[in-house]
Amino acid sequence: MKETFSLAISELAIVMESSPILYLVPVCLIYLYFKDKSSLWRTFFLWGTLFLFFLYICPVSGKILHYCLSQGTYFRIFWLVPLVPLFCYTATTVITHLQGVKRLCLFLVLLFCSTQFGSYMLKEPNFYPVTNPYKLTQESVDTAKWLPDGAYIVGADWLVPFIRQYNPTITLVNERNGPDAISVELAKDYPDLAVLGPLVQSSGCDFVAIGQDKNQTIQGNWEDYGFHFYRGDNRCIIFVNEKSEFYQ
Repeated sequence: MKETFSLAISELAIVMESSPILYLVPVCLIYLYFKDKSSLWRTFFLWGTLFLFFLYICPVSGKILHYCLSQGTYFRIFWLVPLVPLFCYTATTVITHLQGVKRLCLFLVLLFCSTQFGSYMLKEPNFYPVTNPYKLTQESVDTAKWLPDGAYIVGADWLVPFIRQYNPTITLVNERNGPDAISVELAKDYPDLAVLGPLVQSSGCDFVAIGQDKNQTIQGNWEDYGFHFYRGDNRCIIFVNEKSEFYQ
Protein backbone atom coordinates (compact mmCIF):
# COMPACT_ATOMS: atom_id res chain seq x y z
CA MET A 1 0.00 0.00 0.00
CA LYS A 2 2.79 2.38 0.92
CA GLU A 3 4.48 1.59 -2.41
CA THR A 4 1.31 2.46 -4.35
CA PHE A 5 0.93 5.77 -2.51
CA SER A 6 4.61 6.66 -3.09
CA LEU A 7 4.26 5.83 -6.79
CA ALA A 8 1.21 8.10 -7.13
CA ILE A 9 3.07 10.97 -5.47
CA SER A 10 6.17 10.46 -7.64
CA GLU A 11 4.06 10.44 -10.82
CA LEU A 12 2.29 13.60 -9.68
CA ALA A 13 5.71 15.22 -9.14
CA ILE A 14 6.73 14.28 -12.70
CA VAL A 15 3.61 15.89 -14.13
CA MET A 16 4.16 19.05 -12.07
CA GLU A 17 7.76 19.30 -13.27
CA SER A 18 6.73 19.07 -16.90
CA SER A 19 3.78 21.45 -16.68
CA PRO A 20 3.30 24.28 -14.13
CA ILE A 21 -0.36 24.42 -15.18
CA LEU A 22 -1.05 21.86 -12.47
CA TYR A 23 -0.57 24.62 -9.90
CA LEU A 24 -3.82 26.14 -11.19
CA VAL A 25 -5.78 23.20 -9.77
CA PRO A 26 -6.01 24.58 -6.21
CA VAL A 27 -6.88 28.01 -7.65
CA CYS A 28 -9.79 26.51 -9.58
CA LEU A 29 -10.97 24.43 -6.62
CA ILE A 30 -10.88 27.40 -4.23
CA TYR A 31 -12.83 29.53 -6.70
CA LEU A 32 -15.47 26.83 -7.17
CA TYR A 33 -15.74 26.29 -3.41
CA PHE A 34 -16.81 29.89 -2.83
CA LYS A 35 -18.93 30.09 -5.99
CA ASP A 36 -22.73 29.84 -5.99
CA LYS A 37 -23.26 26.64 -4.03
CA SER A 38 -26.63 25.98 -5.57
CA SER A 39 -25.04 25.26 -8.95
CA LEU A 40 -25.11 21.58 -9.92
CA TRP A 41 -22.15 21.98 -12.28
CA ARG A 42 -20.11 23.66 -9.54
CA THR A 43 -20.74 20.66 -7.29
CA PHE A 44 -19.88 18.21 -10.07
CA PHE A 45 -16.53 19.79 -11.03
CA LEU A 46 -15.43 20.61 -7.47
CA TRP A 47 -16.20 17.36 -5.71
CA GLY A 48 -15.80 15.23 -8.83
CA THR A 49 -12.21 16.42 -9.27
CA LEU A 50 -11.38 15.85 -5.60
CA PHE A 51 -12.95 12.38 -5.79
CA LEU A 52 -10.81 11.41 -8.80
CA PHE A 53 -7.65 12.58 -7.04
CA PHE A 54 -8.68 10.57 -3.98
CA LEU A 55 -9.16 7.45 -6.11
CA TYR A 56 -5.67 7.78 -7.52
CA ILE A 57 -3.88 8.52 -4.25
CA CYS A 58 -5.85 6.11 -2.04
CA PRO A 59 -3.70 2.93 -1.78
CA VAL A 60 -6.62 0.53 -2.39
CA SER A 61 -8.23 2.16 -5.44
CA GLY A 62 -4.82 3.45 -6.57
CA LYS A 63 -3.47 -0.09 -6.79
CA ILE A 64 -6.34 -1.06 -9.09
CA LEU A 65 -5.81 2.04 -11.26
CA HIS A 66 -2.06 1.42 -11.48
CA TYR A 67 -2.73 -2.14 -12.57
CA CYS A 68 -5.09 -0.96 -15.31
CA LEU A 69 -2.83 1.91 -16.43
CA SER A 70 0.21 -0.36 -16.58
CA GLN A 71 -1.42 -2.40 -19.33
CA GLY A 72 -0.47 0.16 -21.96
CA THR A 73 -2.12 3.47 -21.03
CA TYR A 74 0.33 6.27 -20.36
CA PHE A 75 -0.16 7.22 -16.71
CA ARG A 76 -0.02 10.97 -17.37
CA ILE A 77 -3.22 10.69 -19.38
CA PHE A 78 -5.02 10.04 -16.08
CA TRP A 79 -4.25 13.54 -14.86
CA LEU A 80 -5.94 15.01 -17.93
CA VAL A 81 -9.25 13.39 -17.02
CA PRO A 82 -10.08 15.74 -14.10
CA LEU A 83 -7.88 18.69 -15.10
CA VAL A 84 -9.05 19.60 -18.59
CA PRO A 85 -12.79 19.80 -17.74
CA LEU A 86 -11.99 21.59 -14.46
CA PHE A 87 -9.88 24.26 -16.17
CA CYS A 88 -12.35 24.75 -19.01
CA TYR A 89 -15.40 25.06 -16.76
CA THR A 90 -13.70 27.41 -14.28
CA ALA A 91 -12.27 29.64 -17.02
CA THR A 92 -15.61 29.81 -18.81
CA THR A 93 -17.42 30.65 -15.57
CA VAL A 94 -15.03 33.47 -14.70
CA ILE A 95 -15.10 34.94 -18.22
CA THR A 96 -18.91 35.01 -18.36
CA HIS A 97 -18.98 37.18 -15.22
CA LEU A 98 -16.88 39.86 -16.89
CA GLN A 99 -17.71 42.34 -19.63
CA GLY A 100 -15.90 44.28 -22.34
CA VAL A 101 -12.16 44.86 -22.02
CA LYS A 102 -11.87 42.88 -18.79
CA ARG A 103 -13.32 39.80 -20.46
CA LEU A 104 -10.96 40.15 -23.44
CA CYS A 105 -7.91 40.66 -21.22
CA LEU A 106 -8.71 37.64 -19.08
CA PHE A 107 -9.26 35.53 -22.18
CA LEU A 108 -5.86 36.55 -23.56
CA VAL A 109 -4.15 35.81 -20.25
CA LEU A 110 -5.72 32.36 -20.06
CA LEU A 111 -4.83 31.71 -23.70
CA PHE A 112 -1.23 32.68 -23.03
CA CYS A 113 -1.05 30.42 -19.97
CA SER A 114 -2.47 27.44 -21.82
CA THR A 115 0.12 27.78 -24.60
CA GLN A 116 3.14 28.55 -22.41
CA PHE A 117 2.65 26.15 -19.51
CA GLY A 118 4.19 22.83 -20.41
CA SER A 119 6.85 21.83 -22.90
CA TYR A 120 6.94 21.86 -26.68
CA MET A 121 7.24 18.34 -28.01
CA LEU A 122 8.24 19.05 -31.61
CA LYS A 123 11.73 20.27 -30.81
CA GLU A 124 15.00 19.02 -29.39
CA PRO A 125 15.66 16.95 -27.35
CA ASN A 126 12.36 15.20 -28.16
CA PHE A 127 12.84 15.50 -31.94
CA TYR A 128 15.85 16.16 -34.12
CA PRO A 129 16.19 17.01 -37.82
CA VAL A 130 16.06 13.84 -39.92
CA THR A 131 19.49 12.80 -41.18
CA ASN A 132 18.68 9.45 -42.79
CA PRO A 133 16.09 8.12 -45.26
CA TYR A 134 14.57 5.84 -42.60
CA LYS A 135 13.22 8.85 -40.65
CA LEU A 136 14.73 7.37 -37.48
CA THR A 137 17.25 8.67 -34.99
CA GLN A 138 20.75 8.24 -36.37
CA GLU A 139 21.94 6.62 -33.13
CA SER A 140 19.38 3.82 -33.47
CA VAL A 141 20.26 3.24 -37.14
CA ASP A 142 24.00 3.11 -36.42
CA THR A 143 23.47 0.78 -33.47
CA ALA A 144 21.22 -1.54 -35.49
CA LYS A 145 23.89 -1.78 -38.18
CA TRP A 146 26.34 -3.16 -35.62
CA LEU A 147 23.96 -5.86 -34.40
CA PRO A 148 23.57 -9.16 -36.30
CA ASP A 149 20.24 -10.38 -37.62
CA GLY A 150 18.24 -12.33 -35.09
CA ALA A 151 19.92 -10.73 -32.07
CA TYR A 152 18.12 -10.68 -28.74
CA ILE A 153 19.00 -7.42 -26.99
CA VAL A 154 18.52 -5.24 -23.96
CA GLY A 155 18.26 -1.69 -25.30
CA ALA A 156 18.45 1.81 -23.89
CA ASP A 157 15.22 3.83 -23.71
CA TRP A 158 16.23 5.90 -26.77
CA LEU A 159 16.86 2.72 -28.77
CA VAL A 160 13.86 0.57 -27.90
CA PRO A 161 11.19 2.51 -29.90
CA PHE A 162 13.18 2.57 -33.15
CA ILE A 163 15.61 -0.29 -33.62
CA ARG A 164 13.07 -2.83 -34.88
CA GLN A 165 11.84 -0.36 -37.49
CA TYR A 166 15.29 -0.59 -39.05
CA ASN A 167 15.85 -4.31 -38.46
CA PRO A 168 12.69 -6.29 -37.58
CA THR A 169 14.70 -9.50 -37.02
CA ILE A 170 16.05 -8.02 -33.78
CA THR A 171 14.10 -8.98 -30.65
CA LEU A 172 13.91 -6.73 -27.59
CA VAL A 173 14.01 -7.92 -24.01
CA ASN A 174 12.65 -4.66 -22.59
CA GLU A 175 9.60 -3.41 -24.44
CA ARG A 176 8.81 0.30 -24.84
CA ASN A 177 5.56 -0.07 -22.92
CA GLY A 178 7.35 -1.25 -19.70
CA PRO A 179 8.17 -0.53 -17.04
CA ASP A 180 10.04 -3.80 -16.62
CA ALA A 181 12.71 -4.31 -13.95
CA ILE A 182 15.59 -3.85 -16.41
CA SER A 183 14.24 -0.57 -17.81
CA VAL A 184 13.56 0.75 -14.30
CA GLU A 185 17.16 0.13 -13.22
CA LEU A 186 18.60 1.52 -16.47
CA ALA A 187 16.54 4.69 -16.03
CA LYS A 188 18.29 5.53 -12.76
CA ASP A 189 21.07 8.11 -12.69
CA TYR A 190 23.50 5.53 -11.34
CA PRO A 191 22.38 2.02 -12.31
CA ASP A 192 23.84 -0.71 -10.10
CA LEU A 193 25.14 -3.80 -11.86
CA ALA A 194 24.63 -5.74 -8.64
CA VAL A 195 20.93 -5.34 -9.47
CA LEU A 196 21.03 -4.98 -13.26
CA GLY A 197 23.60 -7.72 -13.96
CA PRO A 198 21.55 -10.69 -12.70
CA LEU A 199 18.43 -9.32 -14.41
CA VAL A 200 20.20 -9.09 -17.76
CA GLN A 201 21.81 -12.49 -17.28
CA SER A 202 18.49 -14.16 -16.53
CA SER A 203 16.91 -12.59 -19.64
CA GLY A 204 19.13 -14.69 -21.91
CA CYS A 205 19.90 -11.72 -24.16
CA ASP A 206 22.74 -11.68 -26.69
CA PHE A 207 23.64 -7.99 -26.38
CA VAL A 208 23.22 -4.96 -24.15
CA ALA A 209 23.15 -1.63 -26.03
CA ILE A 210 23.21 1.59 -24.01
CA GLY A 211 24.44 5.15 -24.34
CA GLN A 212 28.04 5.98 -23.44
CA ASP A 213 26.82 8.64 -21.02
CA LYS A 214 24.77 6.03 -19.15
CA ASN A 215 27.60 3.50 -19.25
CA GLN A 216 29.91 5.99 -17.54
CA THR A 217 27.56 6.25 -14.56
CA ILE A 218 26.95 2.52 -14.12
CA GLN A 219 28.31 1.08 -10.89
CA GLY A 220 30.15 -2.18 -11.42
CA ASN A 221 31.96 -4.12 -14.14
CA TRP A 222 30.07 -5.75 -17.01
CA GLU A 223 32.65 -8.54 -17.32
CA ASP A 224 31.81 -9.72 -13.81
CA TYR A 225 28.40 -10.68 -15.19
CA GLY A 226 29.58 -12.31 -18.41
CA PHE A 227 29.29 -9.34 -20.78
CA HIS A 228 32.21 -8.09 -22.85
CA PHE A 229 32.80 -5.07 -25.05
CA TYR A 230 31.53 -5.64 -28.60
CA ARG A 231 31.25 -2.34 -30.47
CA GLY A 232 30.86 1.30 -29.61
CA ASP A 233 31.56 4.98 -30.21
CA ASN A 234 31.10 8.20 -28.27
CA ARG A 235 27.31 7.80 -28.42
CA CYS A 236 26.57 4.12 -27.91
CA ILE A 237 28.35 1.07 -26.50
CA ILE A 238 27.39 -2.58 -26.98
CA PHE A 239 28.29 -5.53 -24.77
CA VAL A 240 27.94 -9.15 -25.89
CA ASN A 241 26.93 -12.03 -23.65
CA GLU A 242 29.68 -14.64 -23.43
CA LYS A 243 26.95 -17.32 -23.47
CA SER A 244 25.56 -16.03 -26.76
CA GLU A 245 26.14 -17.71 -30.10
CA PHE A 246 27.39 -14.33 -31.34
CA TYR A 247 30.24 -14.23 -28.82
CA GLN A 248 33.64 -14.90 -30.36
